[in-house]
Amino acid sequence: MLHIRGLVMGYGGEPVLSGCDLDVEAGEFVSLIGPSGSGKTSVLRAITGLTRPQHGTVDIDIAAHEIGYLFQDDALLPWRTTLENVALGLRIRGVTRGAAEDTAARWLARLGLERFGNRYPRQLSGGQRKRVAIAQVLALQPKLLLMDEPFSSLDAIVRMRITEELLEWVEREHLTVLLITHDLEEAISLSDVVYVLSQGPRATIRSKHAIEIARPRHVLDSRGDPRFGPLLRLLWSELS
Repeated sequence: MLHIRGLVMGYGGEPVLSGCDLDVEAGEFVSLIGPSGSGKTSVLRAITGLTRPQHGTVDIDIAAHEIGYLFQDDALLPWRTTLENVALGLRIRGVTRGAAEDTAARWLARLGLERFGNRYPRQLSGGQRKRVAIAQVLALQPKLLLMDEPFSSLDAIVRMRITEELLEWVEREHLTVLLITHDLEEAISLSDVVYVLSQGPRATIRSKHAIEIARPRHVLDSRGDPRFGPLLRLLWSELS
């Protein structure tokens, strides 16, 4: 579904990212990890067209509107209710208000937020806002979901719960995912493949690891798999 070859990204003189090759096959959950400043978010910006690469190619086998993007911070509009925020993308695509809000209400219910449709973002907890942001993206039925450290601002318990819920939806809907994360345990628990970036500037893909823990998965159970510990130590040694 996504094939990147020889990607070079920079914002001035020396490139942040140099010669990145990465593949995401349909139905795969792929994580990209690396030190701060290694160009992880730059990869997502190249995929979405927000930043033009200096060199290299990004080939995507789907249309641009079939890509969903879950940001590190939720992108909810403070003057819109929860229901209106989730329906916003559908309204922009030309879906009627009634149909968009019906779809939004179904997704809020799926994520346990059916009683919060009339609340504004300021009236929600951090975990609830993150669920709304997930509903906002999934309501558009993306085929490829890009996630840029979407849970980093949450406390450990909420983060674990929401990660488990998202994993369930990804497996149920057979979504294709590319996740940017600093969390090695999160990368192993969720992914089929993990790519490791070297330190920037001029970062490159240092290694690629297949995660062979069976699906369906549960985040905590996967951490008890005998392959989990050796993988964690290997990834840590590569990053450190």
